[in-house]
Amino acid sequence: MATPTLLVIGHLCHDRMPSGEIKLGGTAAYAGLLAKKMGVSVTILTSVGPDFSFYELFKKEGISLINIPAGETTVFENIYPEDGGERTQFLHARAATISSQHIPDNLAVPDMVLFCPIADEVDLNLLACFPDSLKAATIQGWLRAWNAEGLVGPKPMNWAGLTPLDFLVFSDTDMLGFENYIPVITGFVPVVIMTRGRNGVRVFQDDQTKNFPTEPIDVKDATGAGDSFAMAFLLEYFRSGDMSTAVNFGQQVAREVIGGFSDT
Repeated sequence: MATPTLLVIGHLCHDRMPSGEIKLGGTAAYAGLLAKKMGVSVTILTSVGPDFSFYELFKKEGISLINIPAGETTVFENIYPEDGGERTQFLHARAATISSQHIPDNLAVPDMVLFCPIADEVDLNLLACFPDSLKAATIQGWLRAWNAEGLVGPKPMNWAGLTPLDFLVFSDTDMLGFENYIPVITGFVPVVIMTRGRNGVRVFQDDQTKNFPTEPIDVKDATGAGDSFAMAFLLEYFRSGDMSTAVNFGQQVAREVIGGFSDT
């Protein structure tokens, strides 16, 4: 069988740690690296600046980057209170918006496309550009706005713009304050998937709701778990065409990430 091809669209970013250290971040990074480890041919359409620190990693992994030049790379910083409450997030820099005009003319039609905005950088006009591909998106970045100081907060969403998608994936925390819109979203996207941490996964499809429980696990680090779920789900659905198999595989991969059993 031919090697499956995947196009990932979204910013690769720098995550600024409390120590000042910069780590690689962004759904596109986690998803692309995971897919490559699973034997998929991966191209990432992104925008980073000349300060991007991780070119060599993607070169080493054999992942092709199509870069829209920007003055600087997107930078996020998360500040967590000592009492374990909700984080405060800052956007210190943002690279360029990605739109349909940035798709290279010679780009072959991919088997799968994952749209994964982190800073409202993926123009919704891109979603209609791949009618022959299996398409999924994570929603978090489309729900983010920020003020002059970079403090990140929620923003309204054009739910109708999601119509070209086959799948939409989000977490219950992504949808805080937007819960009442889930019935609206399911009117535009045929399969809507909500991850709920220890409570498993809920799938909305064909006016029905199905819950998938998950096995409990000690959390080592949840960073990238949701991104890994979305990528693993899409890959397995492409291979098997079976919803339950794909959801269960996505949960398995996410558990490996959370439990510290994966280097993705």
